[in-house]
Amino acid sequence: MASVRCAIWAFDDPRELLGAMADAPDFYFDRMIQIDMDRWSAGRVVLLGDAGYCPSPASGQGTSLALVGAYVLAGELAASGGDHGVAFARYEARRCAATWSGTRSSAAAPPST
Repeated sequence: MASVRCAIWAFDDPRELLGAMADAPDFYFDRMIQIDMDRWSAGRVVLLGDAGYCPSPASGQGTSLALVGAYVLAGELAASGGDHGVAFARYEARRCAATWSGTRSSAAAPPST
């Protein structure tokens, strides 16, 4: 981040910075979007981590949410007696509020479960 700040300060006019970004061979820029899903499972497939609830890269929560999600899912699979449908439903119920708070601002309300 410090190198980005230093690079920005080297330009007196923001248009110079924009021109330099366009000419840089290693500069990449794209928009970020997030798809909100009603559920994280269908049949025998369940999503967790970035595949299911990718937080903003600026949040610093990606790895934490993925590890906790995997831990919760493993526990629910073990406790379900082999019924993946029950395990997935419990996983989604337990993770929804926690994941929502890690991927959204505190002003946003979690989805209904």
